[in-house]
Amino acid sequence: MTDTDLRGLLAAGLLTPALMGATSAKAAAKPSEGQMIELWPNGAPGGSKVTVTETATDVVDKGQTGRDISGITRPRFSLHRPKMKTDTAMLVIAGGAFNRVVFDKEGEEVCRWLADNGVAAGALLYRLPGDGWDAGQDAPVQDAQRALRLLIRETGAKRVGIMGFSAGGTIAGALVARAAETLYPPVDAADKLSAMPSFMCLGYPYLNVPKGPRENMFPGFTKATPPTFFFHAADDARVPVANSIQPFQELRAFGVPAALHVYESGAHGFGLRAAEGSSASHWPEHFLTWARAGGHIG
Repeated sequence: MTDTDLRGLLAAGLLTPALMGATSAKAAAKPSEGQMIELWPNGAPGGSKVTVTETATDVVDKGQTGRDISGITRPRFSLHRPKMKTDTAMLVIAGGAFNRVVFDKEGEEVCRWLADNGVAAGALLYRLPGDGWDAGQDAPVQDAQRALRLLIRETGAKRVGIMGFSAGGTIAGALVARAAETLYPPVDAADKLSAMPSFMCLGYPYLNVPKGPRENMFPGFTKATPPTFFFHAADDARVPVANSIQPFQELRAFGVPAALHVYESGAHGFGLRAAEGSSASHWPEHFLTWARAGGHIG
């Protein structure tokens, strides 16, 4: 599809500016309110063998419609700025089992909520490990590392956190564990910035407990890990709650400030859509209380 074709779809109202570059499995995609920031001005690295086409599909999940996006070839993040001045920003990494990005439910919706609470937030649309990139499973970690640096540059934030859900939690954990690694050739001055966030929030993260196929992506936490907030549902059948409990215990043993909330029910992938009145629906307020008490959010 050419740029002319894309502009035609945009003019016809069949494509939102935020998803320029993606074809849609349905005509009416949910619009984004964020400012799209491209990660790689000269194209994502290592893509000579990539043949996928970006596709956004509307999916109904927990009674709400949202986009699942696959075949990402132009990694970018959707930046949501709060109305008031802030010195805090968060990079939000949605899950999707490493074969899609659940962009609205665990990305855009979460960023709008953070912006409403005074935090600049960017929802990352990252490359997928199975799409033929030279970096393989490190491709999304490259994107996360680059995105965190660009988020700092775009917002000027002094306090920068990261929030990952499910598979996005694997990527967030890998970003922290491997922050000192050079994962891609520097592009510009932003790549001189640190890729280590100052705090982290992980929702029902897949952290290879027991060890699994992503252990080379995420080697495990160390005493250098920043303060971390975990939340998980005890009845999660897809990612066992041990994926939060064990890392929490490890961080406490390292002396890293960490909090863990395990909710009786909620299953997997609830994002901000947990049933009203359920204990899992309270994780946002629990996170904000923790982040403010620790001085991570002003």
